[in-house]
Amino acid sequence: AYSNEFLQHEVTITKGFYLGRVEVTQGQWEAVMGTTPWAGKNYVQANPDNPAVYVSWDDGQVLVKKLNDAEPGAGYRLPTEAEWEYACRAATTTRWSFGDDESKMKGYAWYNGSTPSSEYWAHKVGTKKANPWGLYDMHGNVNEWVQDWHGSYSSSPQKNPLGPGSGSFRVVRGGYFLAPDFVAGSANREHLSSGALGYGIGARLLRIKTTAHETVTVPVNGVLKVFFTTYTPQG
Repeated sequence: AYSNEFLQHEVTITKGFYLGRVEVTQGQWEAVMGTTPWAGKNYVQANPDNPAVYVSWDDGQVLVKKLNDAEPGAGYRLPTEAEWEYACRAATTTRWSFGDDESKMKGYAWYNGSTPSSEYWAHKVGTKKANPWGLYDMHGNVNEWVQDWHGSYSSSPQKNPLGPGSGSFRVVRGGYFLAPDFVAGSANREHLSSGALGYGIGARLLRIKTTAHETVTVPVNGVLKVFFTTYTPQG
């Protein structure tokens, strides 16, 4: 295993949730936040369907507060690291959700092996193949903030872990459009300060399970629409 794939450990997720099928887009971010932090930056293509980048973990907290204020009870937040990996793996145990064959990577991810040198930016969401649960860009495109502080995994079985109670860095997952293939692995984890910004850093939102529907469309003030898929753990 690569160094950032750390200790294998048992984690049980018992609470169903909705997770964004795609990363938060520039169009969605601007509709809610009224800002375009990526504007004028290098290695960014301005496009409402591209991921919002140059957004920090702290910025993500402001985004979810605005969404929750607009829709009380929806429970928007960043996923925990365990929830993120659970959804990324989609019941697989391989290095990537599509298996261990690196030759298939280009079909599923924007990474350094698929990003043309003339297109050094995060690409339109959902243009690569989805994982087995219908989630796009879990491998590559942009690193995604999760809720957890960074820390060592516990060697004992965990149920719905929330990560350390405090720390110096927050975790990002998934890799980005210039990362090597192993960085986009299901288990790979990186860490950054909560205020870190960059062309390869974005977010994907979670919403608590509030309905029995398989898929929901969530309007906010009639402008923003985020598509979520729900996962109900079995057993």
